[in-house]
Amino acid sequence: MGILSDFEDRIASGIEGLFAGAFRSPVQPVEIARALTRAADDGRVLGVGSVYCPTSYTVALSAEDDGELGAFKTVLAGELATYLADHAREQNYHLPLRPQVTFVVHDDLRLGRFRVSAALAEPEPEDSGPAVRLPDAPKGPSGLATVTVGDIAHDVALQGDEVLVGRLVECQVRLTDANVSRRHAAFIRLDDGWAISDLGSTNGTRVNGKSIEHAKLSDGDVVEIGLTRLVYHSPGS
Repeated sequence: MGILSDFEDRIASGIEGLFAGAFRSPVQPVEIARALTRAADDGRVLGVGSVYCPTSYTVALSAEDDGELGAFKTVLAGELATYLADHAREQNYHLPLRPQVTFVVHDDLRLGRFRVSAALAEPEPEDSGPAVRLPDAPKGPSGLATVTVGDIAHDVALQGDEVLVGRLVECQVRLTDANVSRRHAAFIRLDDGWAISDLGSTNGTRVNGKSIEHAKLSDGDVVEIGLTRLVYHSPGS
């Protein structure tokens, strides 16, 4: 039995059992599983002797679907994580951590529509790790601005004159999300802080919900790129 068929059987058992009558969303679990498989494959990175697979996955739903899934989301997230671990093992991907699936609500999605994104985990220091790593944020007062990247809550220090955000390996903040352009945006150092500039991306860049081409950032501003939210923290905050 293939891992997708095995996943379908486990989900069917859950729906027919404990959650019978509670699963009413038109979003089908197997469709989410297939989308997450593509995100895992698209997000793989060649490291030192290994191919690394994303471990942090986000599924964006409409508010209606989120409500219809209800308590079943916890069970579904666990089964999807198991399915992704099985897929990684089948493809010989290296997983530094067990996959984690998080559901979020996006107001621009209609009933029955969803989007997925994937991010690489930061490996432990003793691991050789992926070829690309995000710079660690310094601890304590440092005079450096930082951003908190998405649901993985990983702080990245803004250093140098420009910090690129996009899907390319060369980007200091790399987002493995099909909604993100290869070179999507850049944090730009100013004399008195930082700004964010869109680099002609396909889907645009938003700050606090508003589309921008260039905007100076203040402490706590939320930059949205694809499905990922990056929270800006001014130096010393």
